[in-house]
Amino acid sequence: MRDVSPQVKIRRTTPYLVALILGSVLAAAADSFAYWYDVEPSGLLSTWRFVFLVLLVLWVVEDSKAYPGVFKPFEFGFLVFLFAVPYLPYYLWRTRRFMGVLLFAAFVALYLLGYLAQVVIYAVYADG
Repeated sequence: MRDVSPQVKIRRTTPYLVALILGSVLAAAADSFAYWYDVEPSGLLSTWRFVFLVLLVLWVVEDSKAYPGVFKPFEFGFLVFLFAVPYLPYYLWRTRRFMGVLLFAAFVALYLLGYLAQVVIYAVYADG
């Protein structure tokens, strides 16, 4: 008898997105606790910003393999890393159009999640 159970196909970019989301949530939680208890956050949180950029570049490189229309020179990964800030919105718009704009907004929100959590804490528990 043939197996008729549905097969879940995980894209090669999924681990990068999961790492970006989990890392951002954990860093935001640590940043929020540091803000709440009025202590200086550890250097690990500042390292997360760099790790976030590296994971994002790895995601772009892996995701671009699914789009044959994207020109990829020899050192594509390094060029994306070097010019990540201007290239990411362009890449997302070129490959996904309006959904790319939403995805870019989601990446920016993930990057700023710790700061946004601090703003929420301040707004809710501000004195006066």
